[in-house]
Amino acid sequence: MTKSSAHQGEDAPVRERTAEELAAIKSATSWINLLSRTLKTCRLYDGGNPTVARFRDELFASLTHLTEEHGALVFKITSDDVLYDETSMYPAKSRDDNLALPFYRDGIHALTFHPGVGRRETDAVVDALLRVTGQNAGEDDLVTLLWEAHLDHIELEYVPAEGELGMSVGADVASPVPWPQGGATQGGATEAGASGEGDSGGMAMTATDGGQTTRSDDWSTGNLTMEVEAAFAELEASMEGESGRFIAEHDAEHAKSMVECALAIANACLASNLQPGDRDELARFLPRALRQCVTDGLWRRAGETLALLNRCGSREWSAETFAQEILQPISVTAAVEKLDQGDSQGVKEFVEFARELGDPAVDLLNLVLGESKVRRTRRLLAEAVTDLCRQNPERLAPWLSDPRWYVVRNIIHILGWIGGPQIIGLLQTAARHPEPKVRHEVVSALGQLDLKLSRPLLIKMIDGATPRLFSLILHQLSSRRDSATSRLLMGFLQDPKFEQRPIEEKRAIYSALSATGGDDILPELEAELIKGNWFTRTQETHRQAIARCIARLGTPAAKEMLEHGAQSKRAAVRRACEEALAGAHHADDAPGPEPTNPDEDASDE
Repeated sequence: MTKSSAHQGEDAPVRERTAEELAAIKSATSWINLLSRTLKTCRLYDGGNPTVARFRDELFASLTHLTEEHGALVFKITSDDVLYDETSMYPAKSRDDNLALPFYRDGIHALTFHPGVGRRETDAVVDALLRVTGQNAGEDDLVTLLWEAHLDHIELEYVPAEGELGMSVGADVASPVPWPQGGATQGGATEAGASGEGDSGGMAMTATDGGQTTRSDDWSTGNLTMEVEAAFAELEASMEGESGRFIAEHDAEHAKSMVECALAIANACLASNLQPGDRDELARFLPRALRQCVTDGLWRRAGETLALLNRCGSREWSAETFAQEILQPISVTAAVEKLDQGDSQGVKEFVEFARELGDPAVDLLNLVLGESKVRRTRRLLAEAVTDLCRQNPERLAPWLSDPRWYVVRNIIHILGWIGGPQIIGLLQTAARHPEPKVRHEVVSALGQLDLKLSRPLLIKMIDGATPRLFSLILHQLSSRRDSATSRLLMGFLQDPKFEQRPIEEKRAIYSALSATGGDDILPELEAELIKGNWFTRTQETHRQAIARCIARLGTPAAKEMLEHGAQSKRAAVRRACEEALAGAHHADDAPGPEPTNPDEDASDE
């Protein structure tokens, strides 16, 4: 014989069990476990599945054999366990795996199976348990469902909702509710009967007042009837206004999205005294809300969620892992679609969300900038990248090797906004880019720097430049007078192949020479003015351009040279000097081309 007893105090006596009792306990344990497995199988498969039918058959057959061999089975129910003969059958392993909870929650404290129980009755118990524990549980409780099933061989011991008011109360214990009042009580309170008697199956307290029996949950209002009626009248008068207020508050509360509610709850939790385990739970939940915000384009909410996750300080959350997820092409494309369809405020909120990511924000903004088709969006993103990289422009270096030329052009434009000597090295790399538009942007960016810094790279870019790029470079070099630059230009002018240059390059050389030169190049300009034979037409055009260059120098020596040329016996020289002195302006002195930038239409791509 084995000495065992479950759910007893340590000092409680342990009684010896007979072999028959031990066999009954073992069989009851097996049946309860089979009931649990049957419920799990029914939740997993459809009702017509063969596996479900097999489990239900085994459950009925096992119960029939058990009752025939050991008689009626009485299972006691606690909040977290099912007991048979004071022995634990199925202790709760977790909240989701608590077989006793649906019984105990609805007031069932004992369940008895009598011999002769049928298959319909076991199926009714299973169906009722599935109904009250399912996701679509209705308003019926387990007691109601079992009562409506008319189970002849199954007996319930339960406490109804009013049972708490019907419990016996000692003379020295204060009653939780007002008991019936009136004349002298002759009989006092008595129990209506034991649990299970009467229709309710529970216990009810009665009181005797002058021979009349009343329920324990009824009480008289005494002489306060008028006050009660006045209170009801007041409530009815204010009902219309209060109902409207309640409906408005209800609608406003339900108008909030699930994400807003989740963030509000998370904020409240973090404001309380959380334990590390609680913070871990929040860190496991909030990423779901964060991904939902990103999917819906709720950038401000996404930024708030990121801030909450950072406040959690839990190892369950990894900002680096999320950053890798958001940088994937599918995420970037989805973000671009929402930003291009939205307004400027949406782009600003996206930028703030990206800042919460930390260093990956630069890569995210550049990826979105490279795919955006809306000028307004591209400009706001470029300004944000400029602000993030102003102190560390080298952070943009990897993007200069992007295979998309328009992405490289955007980065160079951003470097031009940043300015400073630290961008020279980055621009040197981009100056060799095969796309002319990229090299044009490099020249425009160099125009934002001091000429002392940009001049070496500008001169280096002249070799192999297209006519348009050549003109743009000379335009940048013409920002101030510089003898070294003017000497370079004189070299172009005196080159025997000068006449073979495209007309736009010639005009750029003339214009830049007049803007950068001084009196030191006057002798060479005078030689160009008077050289050539008298009957070459192209030489006449060159001579007129040289005369205008001398006039634009604006020095006394230049004016004196033109006055001396106006006295020349050669008609062409004399005419060119007279026109220059008269202040004629040649319409072909074209300005440099406009720089490109991220505001250009995406059609360039």
